[in-house]
Amino acid sequence: MKNKRDYYEVLGINKNATEKEIKTAYRKLAMQYHPDRNKAPDAEEKFKEISEAYEILSDSQKRAKYDKFGHGAFDPNSYSFGDSEDIFSSFFQSFNSSFSGGSFFDDIFGSFGGFETETNKRGQDLQLVLNISFEDAIFGREVEIDLDKYDRCDFCNGSGAESPNDIVTCSECHGSGQIKQRIAIFSTIKPCPKCNGTGKKINHVCHKCKGKKILKNTIRQKIKITPGIDNGDSIRLKGMGKPSADGSNNGDLYIVFSVATSKMYKKQNNDLYLIMPLSIKSILCEETISIPTPYGKKEIKLDNKINLNEPIRIKNYGYPYKNSNSRGDLYIRLDLYIPNLNTDEIKQIKKLFENKNDTKREEWLKKF
Repeated sequence: MKNKRDYYEVLGINKNATEKEIKTAYRKLAMQYHPDRNKAPDAEEKFKEISEAYEILSDSQKRAKYDKFGHGAFDPNSYSFGDSEDIFSSFFQSFNSSFSGGSFFDDIFGSFGGFETETNKRGQDLQLVLNISFEDAIFGREVEIDLDKYDRCDFCNGSGAESPNDIVTCSECHGSGQIKQRIAIFSTIKPCPKCNGTGKKINHVCHKCKGKKILKNTIRQKIKITPGIDNGDSIRLKGMGKPSADGSNNGDLYIVFSVATSKMYKKQNNDLYLIMPLSIKSILCEETISIPTPYGKKEIKLDNKINLNEPIRIKNYGYPYKNSNSRGDLYIRLDLYIPNLNTDEIKQIKKLFENKNDTKREEWLKKF
Protein backbone atom coordinates (compact mmCIF):
# COMPACT_ATOMS: atom_id res chain seq x y z
CA MET A 1 0.00 0.00 0.00
CA LYS A 2 2.94 2.33 0.58
CA ASN A 3 3.73 2.49 -3.14
CA LYS A 4 0.28 3.71 -4.13
CA ARG A 5 -0.04 7.35 -5.17
CA ASP A 6 -2.64 9.55 -3.59
CA TYR A 7 -5.88 9.25 -5.57
CA TYR A 8 -6.36 13.03 -5.68
CA GLU A 9 -2.83 13.40 -7.03
CA VAL A 10 -3.52 10.75 -9.69
CA LEU A 11 -6.50 12.72 -11.02
CA GLY A 12 -4.76 16.09 -10.57
CA ILE A 13 -7.46 17.56 -8.32
CA ASN A 14 -7.62 18.91 -4.78
CA LYS A 15 -9.37 17.24 -1.86
CA ASN A 16 -12.29 19.68 -2.05
CA ALA A 17 -13.06 18.77 -5.67
CA THR A 18 -16.73 18.48 -6.58
CA GLU A 19 -18.28 15.41 -8.17
CA LYS A 20 -18.34 17.23 -11.52
CA GLU A 21 -14.65 18.17 -11.24
CA ILE A 22 -13.77 14.54 -10.46
CA LYS A 23 -15.67 13.28 -13.51
CA THR A 24 -14.16 15.92 -15.80
CA ALA A 25 -10.60 15.15 -14.66
CA TYR A 26 -11.17 11.41 -15.09
CA ARG A 27 -12.61 11.68 -18.59
CA LYS A 28 -9.73 13.78 -19.90
CA LEU A 29 -7.06 11.55 -18.37
CA ALA A 30 -8.83 8.34 -19.41
CA MET A 31 -8.98 9.53 -23.00
CA GLN A 32 -5.32 10.58 -22.89
CA TYR A 33 -4.01 7.27 -21.52
CA HIS A 34 -6.49 4.77 -22.97
CA PRO A 35 -4.39 1.87 -24.39
CA ASP A 36 -6.34 2.01 -27.66
CA ARG A 37 -5.19 5.61 -28.20
CA ASN A 38 -1.91 5.83 -26.32
CA LYS A 39 0.81 3.33 -27.31
CA ALA A 40 3.31 4.42 -24.64
CA PRO A 41 4.67 1.47 -22.58
CA ASP A 42 3.22 2.82 -19.33
CA ALA A 43 -0.14 3.95 -20.75
CA GLU A 44 -2.03 0.84 -19.62
CA GLU A 45 -0.69 1.09 -16.05
CA LYS A 46 -1.59 4.78 -15.87
CA PHE A 47 -5.05 4.05 -17.24
CA LYS A 48 -5.61 1.41 -14.53
CA GLU A 49 -4.35 3.82 -11.87
CA ILE A 50 -6.69 6.56 -13.12
CA SER A 51 -9.67 4.17 -13.23
CA GLU A 52 -8.95 2.92 -9.70
CA ALA A 53 -8.75 6.48 -8.36
CA TYR A 54 -12.02 7.41 -10.06
CA GLU A 55 -13.81 4.30 -8.76
CA ILE A 56 -13.04 5.34 -5.18
CA LEU A 57 -13.46 9.12 -5.40
CA SER A 58 -16.67 9.00 -7.48
CA ASP A 59 -18.40 6.96 -4.77
CA SER A 60 -19.28 9.24 -1.83
CA GLN A 61 -19.07 6.43 0.75
CA LYS A 62 -15.76 5.07 -0.54
CA ARG A 63 -14.38 8.60 -0.80
CA ALA A 64 -15.30 9.31 2.83
CA LYS A 65 -13.49 6.16 3.95
CA TYR A 66 -10.47 7.02 1.83
CA ASP A 67 -10.33 10.55 3.25
CA LYS A 68 -10.36 9.07 6.76
CA PHE A 69 -8.10 6.03 6.43
CA GLY A 70 -6.28 6.46 3.11
CA HIS A 71 -5.49 3.36 1.02
CA GLY A 72 -5.75 1.26 4.17
CA ALA A 73 -9.52 1.71 4.10
CA PHE A 74 -9.69 -0.96 1.39
CA ASP A 75 -6.96 -3.26 2.69
CA PRO A 76 -8.43 -5.93 5.01
CA ASN A 77 -5.04 -6.35 6.70
CA SER A 78 -5.19 -2.76 7.89
CA TYR A 79 -8.00 -3.63 10.32
CA SER A 80 -6.32 -6.46 12.21
CA PHE A 81 -6.26 -5.69 15.91
CA GLY A 82 -2.86 -7.35 16.33
CA ASP A 83 -0.68 -4.62 14.84
CA SER A 84 -2.89 -1.61 14.15
CA GLU A 85 -2.23 1.04 16.72
CA ASP A 86 -3.90 3.60 14.41
CA ILE A 87 -7.23 1.80 14.70
CA PHE A 88 -7.46 2.44 18.44
CA SER A 89 -6.22 5.99 17.95
CA SER A 90 -9.04 6.58 15.47
CA PHE A 91 -11.48 4.93 17.86
CA PHE A 92 -10.80 7.39 20.68
CA GLN A 93 -10.89 10.33 18.26
CA SER A 94 -14.27 9.21 16.93
CA PHE A 95 -15.82 8.17 20.24
CA ASN A 96 -17.50 11.51 20.89
CA SER A 97 -18.69 12.05 17.32
CA SER A 98 -22.31 11.62 16.24
CA PHE A 99 -23.28 8.10 15.17
CA SER A 100 -25.82 9.47 12.68
CA GLY A 101 -23.08 10.89 10.49
CA GLY A 102 -21.19 7.62 10.10
CA SER A 103 -19.06 6.52 13.05
CA PHE A 104 -15.81 4.66 13.46
CA PHE A 105 -17.76 1.42 14.02
CA ASP A 106 -19.70 1.94 10.78
CA ASP A 107 -16.43 2.22 8.86
CA ILE A 108 -14.87 -0.85 10.42
CA PHE A 109 -17.79 -3.22 11.01
CA GLY A 110 -20.55 -1.91 8.75
CA SER A 111 -23.85 -0.27 9.50
CA PHE A 112 -25.86 -1.49 12.49
CA GLY A 113 -29.17 -0.31 11.10
CA GLY A 114 -29.15 -1.39 7.46
CA PHE A 115 -27.15 -1.70 4.29
CA GLU A 116 -27.30 -1.27 0.57
CA THR A 117 -27.97 -4.50 -1.31
CA GLU A 118 -26.80 -5.42 -4.79
CA THR A 119 -30.37 -4.97 -6.00
CA ASN A 120 -30.86 -1.31 -5.16
CA LYS A 121 -27.41 -0.04 -6.11
CA ARG A 122 -27.27 2.34 -9.03
CA GLY A 123 -25.50 0.96 -12.09
CA GLN A 124 -22.03 2.17 -13.02
CA ASP A 125 -21.52 5.05 -15.45
CA LEU A 126 -19.80 4.17 -18.72
CA GLN A 127 -17.69 6.16 -21.15
CA LEU A 128 -17.46 5.84 -24.92
CA VAL A 129 -14.94 7.77 -27.04
CA LEU A 130 -16.44 8.96 -30.33
CA ASN A 131 -13.89 9.94 -32.97
CA ILE A 132 -15.01 12.79 -35.22
CA SER A 133 -13.35 14.70 -38.04
CA PHE A 134 -12.05 18.24 -37.77
CA GLU A 135 -14.69 19.36 -40.28
CA ASP A 136 -17.54 17.81 -38.27
CA ALA A 137 -16.30 19.65 -35.18
CA ILE A 138 -16.43 22.95 -37.06
CA PHE A 139 -19.73 22.60 -38.88
CA GLY A 140 -21.57 20.18 -36.59
CA ARG A 141 -23.37 17.05 -37.67
CA GLU A 142 -25.79 14.37 -36.54
CA VAL A 143 -24.47 10.81 -36.54
CA GLU A 144 -26.02 7.45 -35.68
CA ILE A 145 -24.17 4.81 -33.66
CA ASP A 146 -25.06 1.39 -32.28
CA LEU A 147 -25.18 1.21 -28.48
CA ASP A 148 -25.91 -1.51 -25.93
CA LYS A 149 -29.06 -0.82 -23.92
CA TYR A 150 -29.75 -2.75 -20.72
CA ASP A 151 -33.37 -3.19 -19.62
CA ARG A 152 -35.19 -5.10 -16.95
CA CYS A 153 -36.32 -8.48 -18.28
CA ASP A 154 -39.90 -8.13 -19.48
CA PHE A 155 -40.71 -11.78 -18.76
CA CYS A 156 -39.71 -12.02 -15.10
CA ASN A 157 -39.94 -8.26 -14.41
CA GLY A 158 -36.43 -8.29 -13.00
CA SER A 159 -36.96 -11.08 -10.49
CA GLY A 160 -34.72 -13.57 -12.33
CA ALA A 161 -37.21 -16.37 -11.64
CA GLU A 162 -39.22 -18.39 -14.13
CA SER A 163 -42.36 -17.84 -12.05
CA PRO A 164 -43.26 -16.21 -8.71
CA ASN A 165 -43.49 -19.68 -7.16
CA ASP A 166 -39.80 -20.22 -7.91
CA ILE A 167 -38.85 -17.49 -5.45
CA VAL A 168 -38.39 -18.97 -1.97
CA THR A 169 -37.07 -17.76 1.36
CA CYS A 170 -33.28 -17.92 1.77
CA SER A 171 -32.34 -20.77 4.08
CA GLU A 172 -29.22 -18.98 5.31
CA CYS A 173 -30.77 -15.74 6.61
CA HIS A 174 -34.37 -17.02 6.80
CA GLY A 175 -35.62 -14.15 4.70
CA SER A 176 -34.11 -11.29 6.69
CA GLY A 177 -31.33 -10.62 4.19
CA GLN A 178 -28.98 -10.12 7.14
CA ILE A 179 -26.37 -12.18 8.90
CA LYS A 180 -25.42 -11.35 12.46
CA GLN A 181 -21.79 -11.77 13.41
CA ARG A 182 -19.89 -11.30 16.61
CA ILE A 183 -16.32 -9.93 16.53
CA ALA A 184 -14.74 -9.66 19.97
CA ILE A 185 -17.26 -7.64 22.02
CA PHE A 186 -19.08 -6.20 19.00
CA SER A 187 -22.21 -7.53 17.29
CA THR A 188 -22.48 -6.65 13.61
CA ILE A 189 -25.02 -7.07 10.83
CA LYS A 190 -23.90 -7.86 7.29
CA PRO A 191 -25.75 -8.63 4.03
CA CYS A 192 -26.39 -12.34 3.61
CA PRO A 193 -23.75 -13.68 1.19
CA LYS A 194 -26.05 -16.41 -0.10
CA CYS A 195 -28.87 -14.14 -1.29
CA ASN A 196 -26.96 -10.83 -1.51
CA GLY A 197 -29.22 -9.31 1.09
CA THR A 198 -32.48 -10.01 -0.77
CA GLY A 199 -33.73 -12.66 1.65
CA LYS A 200 -34.84 -14.77 -1.32
CA LYS A 201 -33.51 -17.72 -3.32
CA ILE A 202 -34.52 -18.73 -6.85
CA ASN A 203 -35.20 -22.42 -7.64
CA HIS A 204 -35.70 -22.07 -11.41
CA VAL A 205 -34.21 -19.12 -13.25
CA CYS A 206 -36.00 -17.18 -15.97
CA HIS A 207 -35.59 -18.81 -19.38
CA LYS A 208 -35.36 -15.45 -21.16
CA CYS A 209 -32.70 -13.65 -19.11
CA LYS A 210 -31.12 -16.84 -17.65
CA GLY A 211 -31.54 -15.45 -14.16
CA LYS A 212 -29.57 -12.27 -14.91
CA LYS A 213 -32.73 -10.15 -14.46
CA ILE A 214 -31.71 -7.92 -17.36
CA LEU A 215 -31.66 -8.09 -21.15
CA LYS A 216 -29.15 -6.46 -23.46
CA ASN A 217 -30.41 -4.95 -26.69
CA THR A 218 -28.66 -3.02 -29.44
CA ILE A 219 -30.24 0.30 -30.31
CA ARG A 220 -29.50 2.92 -32.97
CA GLN A 221 -28.81 6.23 -31.22
CA LYS A 222 -28.61 9.66 -32.82
CA ILE A 223 -25.75 11.83 -31.52
CA LYS A 224 -25.74 15.55 -32.24
CA ILE A 225 -22.32 17.12 -32.79
CA THR A 226 -22.61 20.85 -32.13
CA PRO A 227 -20.29 23.28 -33.99
CA GLY A 228 -17.23 24.24 -31.96
CA ILE A 229 -17.02 21.03 -29.95
CA ASP A 230 -13.58 20.41 -28.44
CA ASN A 231 -11.43 17.43 -27.54
CA GLY A 232 -12.68 15.93 -24.28
CA ASP A 233 -16.14 17.50 -24.44
CA SER A 234 -18.90 15.05 -23.60
CA ILE A 235 -22.64 14.54 -23.58
CA ARG A 236 -24.60 12.35 -21.15
CA LEU A 237 -27.10 9.70 -22.19
CA LYS A 238 -29.15 9.06 -19.09
CA GLY A 239 -29.83 5.43 -18.22
CA MET A 240 -27.51 4.04 -20.92
CA GLY A 241 -24.78 2.92 -18.51
CA LYS A 242 -24.31 -0.37 -16.70
CA PRO A 243 -27.43 -1.79 -15.10
CA SER A 244 -28.19 -2.34 -11.44
CA ALA A 245 -28.69 -5.94 -10.37
CA ASP A 246 -32.35 -5.96 -11.45
CA GLY A 247 -31.99 -3.49 -14.35
CA SER A 248 -34.17 -0.86 -12.68
CA ASN A 249 -31.54 1.77 -11.91
CA ASN A 250 -29.02 2.06 -14.73
CA GLY A 251 -26.02 4.34 -14.68
CA ASP A 252 -25.39 6.87 -17.44
CA LEU A 253 -23.28 6.75 -20.61
CA TYR A 254 -20.92 9.62 -21.37
CA ILE A 255 -20.03 10.12 -25.03
CA VAL A 256 -16.59 11.77 -25.06
CA PHE A 257 -15.57 13.44 -28.31
CA SER A 258 -12.11 13.01 -29.79
CA VAL A 259 -11.53 15.54 -32.59
CA ALA A 260 -9.08 14.55 -35.31
CA THR A 261 -6.14 16.88 -35.95
CA SER A 262 -6.45 18.93 -39.12
CA LYS A 263 -3.88 18.27 -41.83
CA MET A 264 -3.82 21.94 -42.85
CA TYR A 265 -4.81 24.10 -39.89
CA LYS A 266 -3.23 24.41 -36.48
CA LYS A 267 -5.72 25.27 -33.74
CA GLN A 268 -4.89 27.55 -30.82
CA ASN A 269 -7.92 28.22 -28.63
CA ASN A 270 -10.46 29.35 -31.26
CA ASP A 271 -7.95 30.79 -33.72
CA LEU A 272 -6.66 28.81 -36.69
CA TYR A 273 -3.21 29.10 -38.29
CA LEU A 274 -2.31 28.19 -41.85
CA ILE A 275 1.15 28.21 -43.46
CA MET A 276 0.83 29.12 -47.14
CA PRO A 277 3.61 29.24 -49.76
CA LEU A 278 3.69 32.52 -51.69
CA SER A 279 5.93 33.83 -54.43
CA ILE A 280 7.69 37.13 -53.77
CA LYS A 281 6.34 38.13 -57.20
CA SER A 282 2.75 38.13 -55.86
CA ILE A 283 3.68 40.70 -53.22
CA LEU A 284 5.74 42.94 -55.53
CA CYS A 285 2.96 42.95 -58.12
CA GLU A 286 0.26 43.36 -55.44
CA GLU A 287 -1.75 40.46 -56.81
CA THR A 288 -5.13 39.29 -55.57
CA ILE A 289 -4.67 35.81 -54.14
CA SER A 290 -7.09 33.08 -53.07
CA ILE A 291 -6.76 31.75 -49.51
CA PRO A 292 -8.33 28.39 -48.56
CA THR A 293 -10.40 28.71 -45.37
CA PRO A 294 -12.60 26.09 -43.64
CA TYR A 295 -15.58 27.99 -45.06
CA GLY A 296 -14.42 28.25 -48.66
CA LYS A 297 -11.94 30.40 -50.58
CA LYS A 298 -11.33 33.97 -49.48
CA GLU A 299 -9.92 36.51 -51.98
CA ILE A 300 -7.54 39.19 -50.64
CA LYS A 301 -5.45 41.85 -52.42
CA LEU A 302 -1.81 42.05 -51.41
CA ASP A 303 0.04 45.25 -50.61
CA ASN A 304 3.77 45.45 -51.34
CA LYS A 305 4.18 47.31 -48.06
CA ILE A 306 2.93 44.29 -46.14
CA ASN A 307 4.86 43.38 -42.98
CA LEU A 308 6.28 39.97 -43.84
CA ASN A 309 6.99 39.21 -40.18
CA GLU A 310 3.30 39.40 -39.28
CA PRO A 311 0.70 36.84 -40.38
CA ILE A 312 -2.26 37.93 -42.48
CA ARG A 313 -5.36 38.01 -40.28
CA ILE A 314 -8.83 37.16 -41.56
CA LYS A 315 -11.42 37.94 -38.91
CA ASN A 316 -14.20 35.48 -38.03
CA TYR A 317 -12.81 32.67 -40.20
CA GLY A 318 -11.46 30.55 -37.32
CA TYR A 319 -12.90 27.85 -35.04
CA PRO A 320 -16.48 28.38 -33.82
CA TYR A 321 -17.25 29.25 -30.22
CA LYS A 322 -19.62 26.76 -28.60
CA ASN A 323 -23.26 27.83 -28.48
CA SER A 324 -22.45 31.06 -30.30
CA ASN A 325 -22.58 32.51 -33.79
CA SER A 326 -19.09 34.01 -33.47
CA ARG A 327 -15.79 32.41 -34.44
CA GLY A 328 -12.10 32.94 -33.85
CA ASP A 329 -9.79 34.35 -36.54
CA LEU A 330 -7.71 32.75 -39.27
CA TYR A 331 -4.01 33.69 -39.43
CA ILE A 332 -2.00 33.07 -42.62
CA ARG A 333 1.75 32.75 -42.17
CA LEU A 334 3.55 33.29 -45.49
CA ASP A 335 6.22 30.86 -46.61
CA LEU A 336 7.92 33.11 -49.21
CA TYR A 337 9.90 31.79 -52.14
CA ILE A 338 11.57 33.22 -55.25
CA PRO A 339 10.15 31.94 -58.55
CA ASN A 340 12.43 30.23 -61.04
CA LEU A 341 14.08 32.84 -63.29
CA ASN A 342 16.08 32.51 -66.46
CA THR A 343 19.32 34.43 -67.16
CA ASP A 344 17.66 37.32 -68.98
CA GLU A 345 15.06 37.77 -66.23
CA ILE A 346 17.76 37.87 -63.55
CA LYS A 347 19.62 40.54 -65.53
CA GLN A 348 16.46 42.62 -65.78
CA ILE A 349 15.87 42.37 -62.03
CA LYS A 350 19.49 43.37 -61.31
CA LYS A 351 19.12 46.38 -63.53
CA LEU A 352 15.85 47.28 -61.84
CA PHE A 353 17.38 47.19 -58.36
CA GLU A 354 20.90 48.48 -59.06
CA ASN A 355 20.05 52.00 -57.94
CA LYS A 356 18.00 50.87 -54.93
CA ASN A 357 19.89 51.25 -51.66
CA ASP A 358 19.19 48.83 -48.80
CA THR A 359 18.95 51.58 -46.17
CA LYS A 360 17.14 49.39 -43.65
CA ARG A 361 19.92 46.84 -43.53
CA GLU A 362 22.57 49.59 -43.38
CA GLU A 363 20.83 51.14 -40.36
CA TRP A 364 20.73 47.74 -38.71
CA LEU A 365 24.48 47.20 -39.32
CA LYS A 366 25.31 50.55 -37.70
CA LYS A 367 24.08 49.17 -34.36
CA PHE A 368 27.07 46.83 -34.32
